Parts: sequence; structure tokens; C-alpha cells
Amino acid sequence: MPKKRPSIVAALVFVASSAALHSADAPLLDLFPKSNAPAFLTKASEFVVSKQFAPNQHFPSRWAPGVEERPAFHAYLMHQSTDERSWELRLGRGGQIYSIVSSFGEAMPPQRPMSHFNDEVWQMVLFSNDAVDYDLDKGPGAIRDEINSFVHQSGLYVGRKQEHTPDKPFYCPLLASHWDEKARSYTMMNWGLVPTISINRSDVIFVTQFRDLGAGVIELNHLCYNFGTFTYHTFATMWGGVRTSVFPELVLSNPDGSYRFHTPFNLQAKSVYGPVMDTGGWAAATQNAANPSAFALGLIFGRDPTWLDQRKLKQTGKPHWQNSATVYGAGDSRGGERDYTVINMDNRVLIKPGDCFIRRTYMVLGTLNEVSEAGRKLEAHTYVRPIDYQAENSPLVPVYLKTADKAPPQPTLEKPASDAQPLCQLYAHPVRHSKPVFLLQDGGATGEYILTTDPMLQCRKLPFANPYPAGHEKHAKFQNRHQYLTHQTRTKSWQLLGYALPAAKNADGRKLNEIEPLAKLFQPGECAKAEDLLVR
Repeated sequence: MPKKRPSIVAALVFVASSAALHSADAPLLDLFPKSNAPAFLTKASEFVVSKQFAPNQHFPSRWAPGVEERPAFHAYLMHQSTDERSWELRLGRGGQIYSIVSSFGEAMPPQRPMSHFNDEVWQMVLFSNDAVDYDLDKGPGAIRDEINSFVHQSGLYVGRKQEHTPDKPFYCPLLASHWDEKARSYTMMNWGLVPTISINRSDVIFVTQFRDLGAGVIELNHLCYNFGTFTYHTFATMWGGVRTSVFPELVLSNPDGSYRFHTPFNLQAKSVYGPVMDTGGWAAATQNAANPSAFALGLIFGRDPTWLDQRKLKQTGKPHWQNSATVYGAGDSRGGERDYTVINMDNRVLIKPGDCFIRRTYMVLGTLNEVSEAGRKLEAHTYVRPIDYQAENSPLVPVYLKTADKAPPQPTLEKPASDAQPLCQLYAHPVRHSKPVFLLQDGGATGEYILTTDPMLQCRKLPFANPYPAGHEKHAKFQNRHQYLTHQTRTKSWQLLGYALPAAKNADGRKLNEIEPLAKLFQPGECAKAEDLLVR
């Protein structure tokens, strides 16, 4: 098992505590319902978060030629113990898990030159049918890059044939992060991106929480908030997988708690997907499906195929269930060039404009028998459903203005002085139909700060040639459109300050444009204007 690294860990705890976390961000990330899942903390251990890049020397990760790990790196999450199996998750800048290291070595694929830690990782992925024109698709299963409507939690592809594709990785900007030592959790908030140069905006916020339950069990909480204008269908709420050469076999649980060898190794095979009620709520990749003591990596996804529409319940007083069509999937590259076995959950639910969606799953690192035991205990604690944050129940975060000689005025959640008074307050939670208020810092010489509801404000845009002639029924859909080059931007950093409700949705509050210091910094871009937003 990986040994403890005391000389490093002592320094890393200080680095994480002092530099990585801002207590003012904590209310923005306190979004997930309390978990009643049992803990497995029966042996002494510690949960350590590190922002210092120091690759594991005991089990070095070997990536594909040309793939560099450092640009993707955000943090290490380490379960350190001398009495049980230790593990190490490496998180990318977008909140994706790009490395999983334990006694079995490196579990994650070696990557591909055209997708540096943005595809063969554990992440959320959204897809919108509303934005796609299937007549322009290249063929079955392929979508033309410039009309791509996938939103990755990770970042952009590199080196594609599409014009203006970045030649180096660009990952989903980090908006906030928080390490809760007592809860043994780490939470990240990111702005999700369409992974290609596309005419579609990516107006999605992702929040991911990782919680160490002990004994190789990790609770994964995911949230996505759609602050845009069209509806998303979750293409693969939990997309991920393992390195086939490390875990060559797959098992799928049965409803009675046992498991079976899962033979389809092609994502297009008919028997790859199926109803979750035909399983025991979990699947795993393992070194040997016939040996309960073989190392395995399991995903516990549960068996509930429906979710309750809370708004209908509130309106009518009666439960209203909508079909989720949740399915499991698996496949790998046997005989191909990718050392990658896919394990994913595909949740066919709608995330309409102004809606939030959450999912709770569990990852287990251990033997196949340990994964099976954890699956039986935890599958009932998973869920997938919308969540409706109410304005009257949301905490408020104060917004201050920090000023200094020769420095641009900076809106901040941190109180700049003991006697400082906030200019206004924003909602800490993504209240339904609210607009996120972003703080952008310009990367130019002045380093000025900008308030906006448009995270793509400073991204380069290029005209899009309408593929349909005038008079065609689809001509209007593509007229006067442009492509977003998200990676070509003057913005140096992004931060979320909170959420404001549109004036049309809320009778209380002041208009943002009436607060002069903030109104001077506000630029609407393609999204809501300051005069359209109410703050408290």
C-alpha cells in the first residue's frame, strides 16, 4: 500500500489551509442535502488536501506521450492510514477526477493527445437536444463540432482538425472551493464548458463534493445549475472509467445482492445498457471477476428509476413522479487503441432553464468483496433528482468593495476591514431562475475587475456561416450566430459572488444598477443587465 509521506503531508496541510480555502466561499458550496450514509471510519486515518504538485513516487502514473499532468492539476485528496488501504485522488481544475492511485497502482487511463484529462476522466456531462441540428451531424453517434451542445465538467479538447481548436488544454474555470476538515470533504464549483469551438453557449455551473467515508469509500455529490436559455438532457451524469490493463474485467450486481461477470465490451452493444432495477445498484471493474479478493473499483449508483417533481407536490399537494429512464453502461477498447473501460450512469432527465439537478453516488476502492458489501449498504443512499432552492431559505452573502492605492476597486466576499459595511447581499444558493453574478479580472495591465452575468464576456467570437440558404425552414435558427472561442479570452480569473433574482421574478430588493460602485463595474455581455437584477 502507499506509504505515508510525513515530510510532505505536514507542509501540505498548511498550504491547503492557508491558500486553498476562503471561508467566505463556504455558504456558496453548502448545497447538498445531509447524507445519512453509514461511515466506515473504524480505523485510524486522516483526510489530507494538498495544492502542491508532487506526483506519487510509490505508484507513478504513466501518461500517454505528449500528455502533461501539471496543467490539469488542482488538488490531491489523500486518505492516509497505516491500518488500512490508503488512496489518492487527483482532481483537475474543472473538478474532474483524472487520477486514482492505491494499492493497485494508477486506475485511470493514460489519456489521448487530443483529450488531456477532459474525456477519460470521472466527470458530469450534459447534452441538449434543443441546441442540436441532426441534419448537420457527421454520422451516427457523431456531432459536428461547431454545433456541439455537450457541456463537460473538465475542459476543451486539443489538437482537433477544427479551425481555432486550442493547441494546449483549457480547463473549466474554478469559481470557488472549500475543504471541510471535520466533515472530511472537499468541494469545488466550476463553470462548465462546451469542449469544442461551438455556436452554443455553456451556461452551466457544476458543483462537486468528495467526501471520505473511510475504508476506501468515497461519497460523490454532483450538482448542475442551468442559468442559460435552453433545456439540457443529461447525456451521462456520471461518466468515467478505468485503465483496462489494470482492471480488465467488469461485474454487474444482481437485485439479490450477488454479482455477475459483465461481458459486453462495446458501448454500442445492445446488452450494455439496461434498467437499474435489473441490478443491485452497483457495478465494478476488477482484476479478476472470479476472485472476491481481487482488487476492484466500484461505482454505486442505486436503483431508483424515478424522481419526484417537488414543484408539482407543492402546487397540488400530491406526489408527481417523472420517469428518469436511468440506465447503467459499460464498455472498453479491447482490440482498440484506448486503454480505457467505460463505466457510466446515463440519466435521461430534463434540466430546464433556471433549474438545478443533483446526484449522489459512491466510489469504492478495495477488493471485489469489499465493493459488494459496500454496494449492499449504500445503494439505498444514492439519489438523482431536481432540487428547488427557495429564496426565503437561502443564506445571503455580503458583497464588499475593496479599495487600495494604485489598485482597481474589487468587489469581494471577504470583509476588508472590521468596520466595513456591505454594499449589498446576494443569495448563496442558486435560487430557481436566479442569475449568477460573476467577478472577472481582466488579464491586461490594469487588472481591472468586472461584474457580469456572462462568464463568456471577454471570450473571442467569430461569425458562423449559415449552412442553410434563405427561405429554408432552418435558416433563421442559424442566422446571425457566432462561434465562441472560450479559450481565447482576456479574462485572467473567474469567481462567483452569489446569485441575484431577475426583477420580473422577485418583488423585493434593490436594482443592482442603483448601487453606484457596483454599477460602474457591471457589464452585461449577452446576459442579464444590472437594471434587470435585484439584490438584497
